[in-house]
Amino acid sequence: MPREANSKSNDIENKSMESSTMYKLISENARDLILIASEDLIIEYVNKKSLYKLGGYSVDEVLGKRALNFIHIDDAKNALIKFYKAFNTEGRGTIEARIKHKDGHFVHVEINGSLFHNEKGVSKALLITRDITDRKNAEKDILEENKKLLELSQIKNELIATTSHELKTPLNSIYAASQFLLSNLKDQIGEDALKFVEMIHRGGQKLKLLIENLLDTSKIESENISLHLQRENILELTTNCINDIKYWADKRNINIVVDHPKQMHVLVDRIKIEQVITNLLSNAIKFTLPKGEIHVRIYEEDHWVNISVKDDGIGLTKKEIKNLFKKFGKIDHFGNGFDVESDGTGLGLFISKEIVVLHSGEILVESKGRNKGSNFTIRLPIL
Repeated sequence: MPREANSKSNDIENKSMESSTMYKLISENARDLILIASEDLIIEYVNKKSLYKLGGYSVDEVLGKRALNFIHIDDAKNALIKFYKAFNTEGRGTIEARIKHKDGHFVHVEINGSLFHNEKGVSKALLITRDITDRKNAEKDILEENKKLLELSQIKNELIATTSHELKTPLNSIYAASQFLLSNLKDQIGEDALKFVEMIHRGGQKLKLLIENLLDTSKIESENISLHLQRENILELTTNCINDIKYWADKRNINIVVDHPKQMHVLVDRIKIEQVITNLLSNAIKFTLPKGEIHVRIYEEDHWVNISVKDDGIGLTKKEIKNLFKKFGKIDHFGNGFDVESDGTGLGLFISKEIVVLHSGEILVESKGRNKGSNFTIRLPIL
């Protein structure tokens, strides 16, 4: 019996030594720096190869020293607080810090620390340290590139705003002059000259819209757009918009039907919300066949006022819906009556969405596909 007991004891001891040798072999050949420290972070073990590769130190130069002595002074306090907090709660934690190389420069590292108890029940800290210099350099490069892109974007927005304002003054004169001729002297203008005046007026109208869209986009991107909120009658706003675009609807023989069960008032910027409603109505007219119908419905639902514009026109594919509210998110259109005033900047819906979002609202769109119509709904909170 004593021989059997001694044999079992020797087997256990041998297996323990084998395990210890194996763990040491794994540790010494690991790419990461592995440290074992006391609970107050005095270094008791470190793998030799990784220590020299990462920090340039020999084992004797770090054993018995505090791990925090090798961490950048600006990172040491934060590291200590985080590790002690982690050790006292979950038993593990991760930090990023800079450790001092023997030659004086600092290396960016990620330290994964965990608390364990040795065979005597004494608390120890296992600190696995990985060099993340390449990652930090890449992050720095990305931040610098983003800064440059932001500066370029600001320059672009300033250029667009300045150029648009410079163009606006002469354009307003041309547009106003053509409007005056068409409104007051139409009967005195010859037929050929009248065609040119109408052409100038339509061109001025398109340029005016383009400049306004560019200015709005510039303001949105530079977060320089503000709202002038007042309680407004939403039916009155919608009716004004319908009257503004009625000429184009009549030209295509499109009937606009309005459904409004009751008067509703909402806190909005009147000019901007009229801009959104007009844009949705204009799009519905563009992409609805002649003799078609557009339904405008105003209704209240779950503390929201909804203005829906539904048409029976060209409809939208899933891909088009996905890109619809992006800048320059124009959709394809194909003859068959869809070619009247269908050219645009592709900025209208982008601007409309941003305006509605500024009102803490949203724009929803539904369509069952090509040639099955579409339904756009503006949702505004009742405040």
